[in-house]
Amino acid sequence: MNIIAFLFIVISAVLHASWNLLAKKSRMSLAFYTVICSTAATLWLHTQLWTPVPIWKMPWQVLALIACSVASDVIYCKGLIHAYRKLEMSTAYPMMRSLPLVFTALITSFAGLGRPLSAVAILGMFVVFGGCLLMPMAKLSDFKLSNYFNKNILFILIVALGTTGYTIFDSQGQKALLAVHPELSKVMASISYYSTRGIILSTTLWICTCLSKEDLAIAKNFWLNRDKSPVLAGIFASLSYVLVLVAMNYVTNVSFVQAFRQMGLIFAMLAGIFILKERSTVPKVLGCALIVAGLILSVIK
Repeated sequence: MNIIAFLFIVISAVLHASWNLLAKKSRMSLAFYTVICSTAATLWLHTQLWTPVPIWKMPWQVLALIACSVASDVIYCKGLIHAYRKLEMSTAYPMMRSLPLVFTALITSFAGLGRPLSAVAILGMFVVFGGCLLMPMAKLSDFKLSNYFNKNILFILIVALGTTGYTIFDSQGQKALLAVHPELSKVMASISYYSTRGIILSTTLWICTCLSKEDLAIAKNFWLNRDKSPVLAGIFASLSYVLVLVAMNYVTNVSFVQAFRQMGLIFAMLAGIFILKERSTVPKVLGCALIVAGLILSVIK
């Protein structure tokens, strides 16, 4: 893996775990996520004034991929709200991050998106997946399939499908943008893409929020109470995903981005234990070790 992609994803993983920690502490809601995405869109709105490809000049094929990405993001949001209301962060976060790794690898392999993954890389990703599955367990004897098939797994699957969707659509969207505008640098393409995506996503989420009296009241309370947590989470989320988008341009297969984003699990586990005072268990530590080992395997050529 390119060193630039690696560094960007490491920083992104820390930021991603940070905004999820804020979301968990503040009781995740559609209004909370709407403010997060609106903050992110506002931060990069200036891009529309100087990018060679503002929203009104964005190629239709790129806009179509952005629309698919936004739809996936809304699905992700719906699952995330329910997952964080039902489960501990140290339980939900590993499972929500691990399934997209497998889904993305399978879809990109079958669809022929990017360079084919080597057998060792695939093995490494499944080792990471195994580590992710271990982390939510209270003890090693709890590692049974029956523990994963319960009513809460539905919300985890919704999050995983949403994450897989927007990851693949955004990767293809940037490639489509660079194909139409090869004069753009990779960073410029990522920032331009993200700014347009942010406008469309935040607009969509505000429409959804305004259609719900409960969420509209929550959004008003953020303003009245001067609650800065969703704004801070939005800053973290924005910087996190911009780094991911840039990193996508430096890997041969977007599955590598999904794999290395799992480093956020380690930061999330530590945050859950030391900040949210959640339990520290042997499976969590062993799971972290497997994640690191799997990541090393996945980049061996």
